[in-house]
Amino acid sequence: MAGHEHWLHQIDAELDGELSLAERAALAKHLAACTHCSGARASQLEVRVALARSAGDPHAHVVPRPAIRPRTLTLWVMVAVIMGLAGGWVAYRQWGGPGGEPVEETRALIVVE
Repeated sequence: MAGHEHWLHQIDAELDGELSLAERAALAKHLAACTHCSGARASQLEVRVALARSAGDPHAHVVPRPAIRPRTLTLWVMVAVIMGLAGGWVAYRQWGGPGGEPVEETRALIVVE
């Protein structure tokens, strides 16, 4: 088996609960990168749900995967960058940044009696 055929067999085995943890992890990694196989898995799930419903299981359903829209992702990245900059500015104002003084001048004098 080569390419997609191997992964399609893995998808069937996964849906039947026959894969080990390592095999499921490898399949998940492949599905994240391959739209062909992830689409095939979604189709397999829909077929299985349709078969279960036709067999009389009214509770059979496919849970849709949440999709992150590019605009939403961009917004959250921008919010994170702005919060990071604001936090850095507040920390700089509170505790100061690197000063122009040499390290020797900033040392404290410890007097032992």
